Amino acid sequence: MITLRMATLACLLSGCALIPSQNTREAGLASTALPAPETRALDSRSAKALRIARPVVLRSMTISDLIDTGDEALRVRRFGNGYRVREANGCVWTRIPDWFAPSDSWAACGDSANWHTASARVEVLDPLFPLEIGATGRYRRAATSFTGKTSTRTTDCTVTGAVTLTTPGGRTTPALVATCSDGRIVRTTWYAPDLGPVAYREVHDRRGPRQAWVRLD
Repeated sequence: MITLRMATLACLLSGCALIPSQNTREAGLASTALPAPETRALDSRSAKALRIARPVVLRSMTISDLIDTGDEALRVRRFGNGYRVREANGCVWTRIPDWFAPSDSWAACGDSANWHTASARVEVLDPLFPLEIGATGRYRRAATSFTGKTSTRTTDCTVTGAVTLTTPGGRTTPALVATCSDGRIVRTTWYAPDLGPVAYREVHDRRGPRQAWVRLD
């Protein structure tokens, strides 16, 4: 179970192409309600005032999976102008400081025959930061796999609202809700001041929910 979950998490964070087997949980999730962290509405004045000027510097994170039980650690390190993340299963991916931008490289991630290792050129066509309700962003990634496959995709993001999020440990934090779509996968991030991403969900247009987690630390 841990191997499948970590492979899925590594793949969604790196942006690689995940090819599930017929026995994976995805088939059974397509018709279920969308998993989400515990939240409540933020009062309108606080919501309008909530603004995050620049990307939060990410560090190691411990997450609780909202679909499968168990916790996992994401080892985050600074890497050039961005950061590098190593998963427990050996998957490594890199990204510019903007969490919402696609990854620009990944290695040994997922189980795709062609896309488990790749590099990419990422363009920020319209930065999403500063984050505030109504902000929009757009990113383009041109990726080349280790087998020579190529793919170019554009991702559009919008900050749709603000909430108070409660972690499994009982801590509360205000967070902006940003939704990003590349036409096939919708990714929702709950992003908090000083913490960065505190919860995440990924939904495939045909397979339904593929990943959902909330931070513990």
